[in-house]
Amino acid sequence: MGAQGIWATGRQAWRDERARARTLVRSEEVDFLPAAIEIVERPVSPTARYTAWVLMLGLAVALLWLIFGQIDVVASAPGQLIPADNVKLIQPADAGVVRSILVRDSQSVHAGQALIELDPTMSSADAIQARRALEAAELDAARGRAMLSSLDGHGLRFVPPPGTSPEMTELQIALARAQLEGIMGETGAHDADRQAASATYAEATLSATKLAETLPLVDEQIEANQKLLAKGYVSKLRVIEMRRQRLGLARDRQIALETAAKARAQMAQASASRTQSVGTSRARILEDLTKAEVEARLRREEMVKASRRSALQRLVSPIDGTVAQLSVHTVGGVVEVGKPLMLIVPARGQLVATVKIFNKDIGFVRAGQDVGVKLAAFPFTRHGVVEGRIESISTDAVEDEKLGLVYTARITMDRQWHTRDGRFVQLVPGMEVTADIRTGLRSVGSYLLSPLQAMGEEAGRER
Repeated sequence: MGAQGIWATGRQAWRDERARARTLVRSEEVDFLPAAIEIVERPVSPTARYTAWVLMLGLAVALLWLIFGQIDVVASAPGQLIPADNVKLIQPADAGVVRSILVRDSQSVHAGQALIELDPTMSSADAIQARRALEAAELDAARGRAMLSSLDGHGLRFVPPPGTSPEMTELQIALARAQLEGIMGETGAHDADRQAASATYAEATLSATKLAETLPLVDEQIEANQKLLAKGYVSKLRVIEMRRQRLGLARDRQIALETAAKARAQMAQASASRTQSVGTSRARILEDLTKAEVEARLRREEMVKASRRSALQRLVSPIDGTVAQLSVHTVGGVVEVGKPLMLIVPARGQLVATVKIFNKDIGFVRAGQDVGVKLAAFPFTRHGVVEGRIESISTDAVEDEKLGLVYTARITMDRQWHTRDGRFVQLVPGMEVTADIRTGLRSVGSYLLSPLQAMGEEAGRER
C-alpha cells in the first residue's frame, strides 16, 4: 500500500467516524438498552484517543529537540580566585633573628608599613666596618695627592675628606711630612754626591787649565836651553832635566783631565740617581694613591650593600592589603634566606580566576572563550554562575601532583559579587571555583548517541 492508499484509507475512516457520531444514541438513552445492545451503542471514550495524540505530539517534539536542539560543550577546570595584581610574598633577603613581629593574621596594612623587624647587629657591624675602611682609604688617597703636590713643587696641600676630625688631619699631615722627609733624605744623599763630584770636577779642570798654560812656557825654556847647549853655554844635563819636568807636567795635566772626566761622570750619575729616586718615590706614591682610590670605591660599594642589608632587616608591606598565612610567631626565632614569612593580599582591585586546564581539553580551549565560573561556596544550582572570559593561557604545561600535566589559564569575571538570599556577597581571594569553558555546541542527539558511537567504534578491538 502506497502513501496515497494510506491517505485515502485515513480519509474514509474519518468520514465513517463522523457519520457514526451523528447516528449515535445519547449516553443517557444507552443506559436503558439491553446489555448487549448497550455495549454496541455506547460511544467510545475519547481519553484513549487524546492520550495517543499527546504521546505522538510529545514524541515528535522530542525528535525535533534531539535533531535541532543545541547544548554547550564545556571543559571543566578547577581553580581559585586571586587578585588581578597577584598576592605579594614577603620573604627575607638574608638569614637573621626575629627582633619583633608587628602584625598578625588578617590585619589590614598599608604600603610601607613595617611587618617584621630582624636583628640588625650583623648588618650594622658590617656597615660600621665598611665605613671605617672607607675613611681610611679616603685618608690614604688624600695624603697621596698632598705628597704628589709637594713633589711637583706646589707645597704640601692636604685636603681632608668631609667629616675628618682636626686631630686626624694633623696626624695625616705629619705622616705625609715624615714620608716626604724620607724621600728628601734619599735625594739629599744624591745631591751631596753630585756636589762632591762637581767640586772634584772644578778642581781638576782648574789644575788641567793651569798645566796647559804652563806647558808652552816650559817648551820655550827647553828650546832656549837647547840653543845655549849648542853654543856650549849650558850643560846637557840641564836640558834633560827640563825635558823631564815637561813630561811630568804633561802627565799631571792628563791626570787632571781624566779626573775631571771621571768627576763629570759622577755628577751625571748622581743626577740620574736623584731623578730615579724621585721617579721611584713618585711611582710608589701614585701606586699607593691608585690602590687607595680603588679601595675607597670598593668600600663605597660595600657601604651601599651594607646600608641596603640594614634596610632589608625591616620587612615592609609593598602594597595596601591584608596579612595572610603568617608563618613566624616567635620573637628571637631564626628565619632562613628566601623563606616565605607571610602573604599580603591586595586590598583593592579586581579578582580573577586562575584555573588548571586538563591536558585532554587544551586542544579545544583558546583565549577569548566564554566561561561560566561556579563557586564552591555558592551552589550553582541555586545561585547560578558568574560569567567571564579566558584572558590568557600558559604556553607550557606544569606538573600537578594530583592532576598531572595541566595548563594554567587566567579568567576575567563580569562581576565581583554574588547573590545569596537576595543579598550581594563580595567575592574574596582564595575561593574555590570550577570554570566551565564553553568550547562549542552540539545537538542533543549527538550527545545521547556519543556513548553508543564510542562503544561501536571500540567494540571488538579489545585485546
